[in-house]
This record gives sequence, C-alpha cells and structure tokens, in this order.
Amino acid sequence: MSRFEAGRSLVEVLMMLVVMTILAGTAIPRGWAFVQEYQLRGASLYMRGLIRQVRSLAVSKNTYVAIVFDEVDGGPELAIHIDGNGNGIRRADIRSGIDKKHRGPLKLGDLFHGIRYGSPANAAVPEFPPLRIGRSRILSFSPIGQSTSGTLFLSNEYGTIHAVVVLGATGRVRVARYWNGRWEPVS
Repeated sequence: MSRFEAGRSLVEVLMMLVVMTILAGTAIPRGWAFVQEYQLRGASLYMRGLIRQVRSLAVSKNTYVAIVFDEVDGGPELAIHIDGNGNGIRRADIRSGIDKKHRGPLKLGDLFHGIRYGSPANAAVPEFPPLRIGRSRILSFSPIGQSTSGTLFLSNEYGTIHAVVVLGATGRVRVARYWNGRWEPVS
C-alpha cells in the first residue's frame, strides 16, 4: 500500500472531531451576537422606514397622521392613525373613533426576536427610556411634513443600543448606535 492510500487511525479521527467541536463551541456564541446585532440594526432601520412612510402619508393625504404608542404587556405597541376632523391626532378623538386607525397594532418584538424597547435589562450601559416623545406618546406629522420631535430607543441582550431620532422641524429621521460610551451614526 502506498503512502497516499493509507487511511486515518481512529485516534486521529477522534482528535480531529474534538478540535472541530472546540472551534465550533467558540464560534457559535460570537456568531449569535453577530445575528443579534443585525436584528437590532434591521429593527432600527425598519422603524426609520415606517416613520418616513407615515410622514409621506401625511404629506400625500394633506392631513395629520401619527404613530401612537401605547403600553401593552410591558412594552410599547404602536398603531398609525389618520386625523378625522382637522385638529391633529388626539387621544380623545382616537377613543371616540374620529381619528381612524390606518394600520396596527404592531409590536416590534414580534417582528424582530430579541429586540426590546429601551435599554437592555442587565447591561452596564446608561439607562435609556423606551420613548422620548412627550407625555402623549404620539409621534405626529403635519400636512407639510413637520413632526413632533422624539427618540425611540431599541436594544438587544448584548448591551447594544440604537436610537431612532426624529427631528421635528424637518421631520427627518436618523439612526445612531451607542457603542463604547458614545453615539455613532448608522447608515
């Protein structure tokens, strides 16, 4: 039998399996953190797109349109409402049915598993509230595209935080990531 036809011994095969198992065991947690980071990025960009859609809807329909956040099961649930009487989106008008629901309710955690509103529960990062929009928790857009100013904070279990920031006068939306003690833009 030539040198090239020789097989591997059982010991060599077992040693190779042990090495491959160790390598896989160290790579899986790192890979899972990578998946979680991209889910958070996807959730942030999804919210940015949704906010931009609502702004466009307000301008195209020439009326007030808003994303209304409510607290359900410990986390915000959102719905999109269209003004029905020309005075903007108001909670009393929503309850009475004047400001009609256009879309929702929607929970971001149902679309992006492992993503939560606000800061992570057990991370050594500053505490950020889920929403900074105002007491009414309504992100409203006018017929000319202006909006309520506000910030929506999203995080994952690995301590990464993203902020979806709405700039009121222009209605523009920016996404930033809190990393190593500072904010950096997400493209």
